[in-house]
Amino acid sequence: MEEAKLLGPDLENPKLKNIMDKIAGVRSLVFAPVYFPDLTLKDRTESPSSFAAATNDTIVPEFSAPSLGCGMGIIKTNLHESDLTEKFFSEFYTNVQNELGKHYSFFENVSVWLGLKKRHLKKYDLTEREFEDIIRHGAPAAVKKYGYDKSILERIEDKGSVFTDEELARLDLHNILPRSSFTNGRHDLGYGYKGNHFLEFQTVEKVLDPKIAGVFNLKEGDIVIMYHGGGGMIPYHVGRYYANRKKNTLKQKIFLFIGKYIFHFGSAQNIRTLKERFNYYFRPHPFQEIPARSPEGIRLMLANKASLNYSYAFNIAILRRVEDALKKTNRTAQVELITAKIHNMISREQILGKEVLVHRHTTNKVLAGQANLISGYNNTSSYMVTAGKNAEMYLNSADHGAGSVIKRFEKEGKSKKHPQRFVTKIFTTKAPFVKTVEHITSEGVDYVVDTLVRVGIISPIAKLRPIAVFKG
Repeated sequence: MEEAKLLGPDLENPKLKNIMDKIAGVRSLVFAPVYFPDLTLKDRTESPSSFAAATNDTIVPEFSAPSLGCGMGIIKTNLHESDLTEKFFSEFYTNVQNELGKHYSFFENVSVWLGLKKRHLKKYDLTEREFEDIIRHGAPAAVKKYGYDKSILERIEDKGSVFTDEELARLDLHNILPRSSFTNGRHDLGYGYKGNHFLEFQTVEKVLDPKIAGVFNLKEGDIVIMYHGGGGMIPYHVGRYYANRKKNTLKQKIFLFIGKYIFHFGSAQNIRTLKERFNYYFRPHPFQEIPARSPEGIRLMLANKASLNYSYAFNIAILRRVEDALKKTNRTAQVELITAKIHNMISREQILGKEVLVHRHTTNKVLAGQANLISGYNNTSSYMVTAGKNAEMYLNSADHGAGSVIKRFEKEGKSKKHPQRFVTKIFTTKAPFVKTVEHITSEGVDYVVDTLVRVGIISPIAKLRPIAVFKG
């Protein structure tokens, strides 16, 4: 096999190089792993971010993130920059938080799991029947639930649904999802902006490809909302019940051991799989290869698909919450979904004439005619892009953002204060509630985009500038 494709600079990180050597030793790799410009290794993940690999019919859970389904999207509005006052943002971000359920502590969640406590349904929550419908059918079921026309499914990856008819005919949800999914997965869809997740107003600063921008009805000066979120509870459960991940805290590990044991071995029939399941999901074994067509591999892949369907539905719930909050803030507001993409996923795809399982860790699937995002930071530009002519050579994948490069460039003095003195208002749920950050120049995100353009992975559509962001 050819050597790994390393598109970013060598970070001189011995730990990262050691991980890359271990990845290269995975026997079922079909093509060379691809490491994209925003490559970074986080302390509590097994493989680096901005990485993609393709295997020959084996699932390697640690090749992707602990929660499959995290994504990003763009929502176009009819607003103008003059509408976006601090009062508007304050009201909008308050309205986004309407209809959230009570925060449950760890032990309260255990009580819910045991059936000792019931969570009350809020406006965007799901009944048991709606929940099962969304797991089976994904975004099409969410479109029905949240009152949208099915035409928006064209703007969602895989049209928001990944089970085949054959899989649906024999799908046993209680065999592939733990009890926690059925008790907690029905709540708070469409919300979650902690950590590096956000909800950000941006202006289309520059159209770089008028023809493709026209397909999405985008022009300079338009106001769009970019979000990083999605996923939700089901990907969280699947990622932790079907692997032994570093990201689990000690408290989570203790509870998960009990929950996983009951889930995987809670019946006499399941005891027959004890050896395989204990080896796959309990033992710390980096980059373990699970045969995708074995009984356990089929079960795991069905669970992964369930998490993706839920994630696609979660994106529709985001759109519904955003539209409702906008119209409550400004009655004339209108929205249109431009794109919703998942950047943590495992999927069966055709790459260079071969059927493979592509594992993506914080990388988007890029295909011709579809819009993707490369996010900057809250004080730099971002880009909307589409696939370039050589995308397939790089597993039809590209960075979802440029955060680590931006930080590194700023530390090295390659980025400076923006000459036009742009600012972004940051709204949070904790004091000081509102703060202002000055923009810096965009060398970091430009480096990522220029690198991907140079090798033919992407083609830019538009450059976006942030105005205000909500986190919390």
